[in-house]
Amino acid sequence: MGFSSGKSRPISRDEFRAAFDGAGDDKLPAILTPGQLAGALKVSRNTVYFWIEKGRFDGAFRKRGKHIRIWRDRALDLFFNGPEWPSMGDMHEN
Repeated sequence: MGFSSGKSRPISRDEFRAAFDGAGDDKLPAILTPGQLAGALKVSRNTVYFWIEKGRFDGAFRKRGKHIRIWRDRALDLFFNGPEWPSMGDMHEN
């Protein structure tokens, strides 16, 4: 049995906000570091950097000098509602 991508019903911005604007320790800021996005998605920080390098979060981040900042809602929209990513070689764990 395979997994469905969930493409039949996109996740709305209100649903993102409800999931990530919680109170206390559950609150995730609107602007994230790669480490914060990695924590929210339960992947390594290296995986987030790899996905950025591959263009999977284009339009959702800005690099200024050596610093990368990610717009939370845009990144989550791309992750959950964006086009499918290739399954071969899309994970980079070190």
